[in-house]
Amino acid sequence: MPLIDLPPPEWVELLRAEKAKGKSIAQIAREVDMPRPSVSMLINGTYPAKSLDLVTRKHGAAVMRLYRDQMMCPHLRRGIPAEDCRRFAAAPMSTSNPEKLRHWGACRACPINPLKGGDDV
Repeated sequence: MPLIDLPPPEWVELLRAEKAKGKSIAQIAREVDMPRPSVSMLINGTYPAKSLDLVTRKHGAAVMRLYRDQMMCPHLRRGIPAEDCRRFAAAPMSTSNPEKLRHWGACRACPINPLKGGDDV
């Protein structure tokens, strides 16, 4: 049993919202290019992994982009508008704010950084 019961990631809530709108699990799975059983387990809260980190890295960004028109920021661990992603990626290195410096470094290593020619933002 986990020490802290954390809420599901925002992208999982978006999958649940699509199901609540009346979409079938199979349709959602096709739209996000995930196996249907995985989508079903995520929606029902029975996904067997102890941590959703791997599946979040693999599918979270696509779900956010499709259903929220946002980017899944790995540093902030939530969806942000594509314009915010561009702004963070283009920001100069901060020398006075430790959190901004951490975010700057995370952007430099991010696989979806729009300045590195990753996913279209």
